[in-house]
Amino acid sequence: MTGAGDHAAELAVLWPALAAALERDTAADGTVPGGALGSAAVVNTDVLAAMILLSRDVPAVTRAACEAAGEPWQPRPVQTCLRALPRLAERLGHLGMAGAAQTLEGAVWDWLRVTKRALGLRRPDIPVGFACPWAASAPEDHAEGRMLLCAGDEGFLRPGPGGMAVEWVTSGQIYCPARACGASARAAATASSGYGRTARSSAPMTTATPHLACAGSPMRQRP
Repeated sequence: MTGAGDHAAELAVLWPALAAALERDTAADGTVPGGALGSAAVVNTDVLAAMILLSRDVPAVTRAACEAAGEPWQPRPVQTCLRALPRLAERLGHLGMAGAAQTLEGAVWDWLRVTKRALGLRRPDIPVGFACPWAASAPEDHAEGRMLLCAGDEGFLRPGPGGMAVEWVTSGQIYCPARACGASARAAATASSGYGRTARSSAPMTTATPHLACAGSPMRQRP
């Protein structure tokens, strides 16, 4: 799968959990059921905001992708749209619409981040104290923020003996939060090739903070 495909597949699993979490939080007796998400730090307003965001934006983005790919559109439920997005992202790539494919992937990533935070499956990102090295050369891409962030620990649902369980993963990913930038690197013990970004993948990023270690493996667009 592509990055959009992996994220959309994970969202399709988490989407029903949002409604379940909202119902759990508003239970009349105040009890909290057990299970994989039973100990997650869910906040009512965050869950409701995530549900509103996905209900509004997922169909809209799917419709725009269908129109860009020349496919007919008819209203579909959120989960059906999420299942269609990986195929649409791949088709846009085959049609040479890299910008449209990247926009779709960025939207899916944003939805996943919001959803995981609402469900307590993503811990806060930590500012590393340095500006994105691309901010000076591409200020138009950095309206959303210039400071690099280290991705917080992320929880993934995995099958377990008693059902689904949460596996926590520390990615060590350092990234620029500006969607138009997409620069990222994986923290490592020793510095090597610098940062990379999808839009400028042929030119490694240079930085005045070499003690911020980065791996030499291919750079991911987002953590």
